[in-house]
Amino acid sequence: MLSSVRLLKLKEDPKGMECPHCRAELTAKPHVFALGIDQDGTWQVSNTRCPVCDRLIVNLCTKEGCTYPAWPVSSTRALLSDDVPTDYSDDYHTAEQIIFFSPEASAALSRRSLHIFLATQVRAGHGGLADQIRQATLAPDLPAYLKQALSKLAAIAKLETDSPKSLHPEALSAVEPGEAEWLLDVLQSLYDLYFVEPARMQRKQDALEESVAPPAPPAPLEPPAASASAETTQADVTAAVSAGPEVAEPAAAAETGAGNESAPDAAGTNTAGA
Repeated sequence: MLSSVRLLKLKEDPKGMECPHCRAELTAKPHVFALGIDQDGTWQVSNTRCPVCDRLIVNLCTKEGCTYPAWPVSSTRALLSDDVPTDYSDDYHTAEQIIFFSPEASAALSRRSLHIFLATQVRAGHGGLADQIRQATLAPDLPAYLKQALSKLAAIAKLETDSPKSLHPEALSAVEPGEAEWLLDVLQSLYDLYFVEPARMQRKQDALEESVAPPAPPAPLEPPAASASAETTQADVTAAVSAGPEVAEPAAAAETGAGNESAPDAAGTNTAGA
């Protein structure tokens, strides 16, 4: 009976949770309501109202720790950065959306992404997933915390060299408790290291170079426009020089003739006056 059901407290993440509607960080405690007990466990409903977007977040939970999102029907994991290539981010988001309904399908998608990533980015070979993880833990440029995370994954998933999960990572297989969730955690950490952090640092470097770059030199000033008379005189001189002596000599002769014609007139005028 409902009256005999003891109210259970949800485990709280010390870092809080993220609103699946608007991705704002939440610190409010959820309200928990008991539903009942059956052969599958002790059931309860929890709900939280996001103070940012004012939407409800409703989950169906069990005492055994299983959580099924009722509204919205999506994971509470944060979205990957746009710096992660879509080939990886698409599979990641699909795996985290179906993890509550089919952990086997979610883990298969994550194993396939991890197999491709270790081969192309970490250069751990194209063998089985167990062999790739072994090679990755020997890579000198992989941080120790990621080596430990990969080793923990191999232990949780019981990856062996000849196991179906290792030889066919993309195939559906039974999952161990926590395997599908840990796969997503490992992938997110790898994506942050190989894609997100380098892109973020490059943007900071570009901004720094732009802020300390020397100012551009001022544009050269155009010379003032010449007056109309000066332009005309210069044009006449240029035309005369270009024409050569053939044009200059007739012009000089014409000027001399004009002077000789004016001399008799002046003389005749003087005589008549006398």
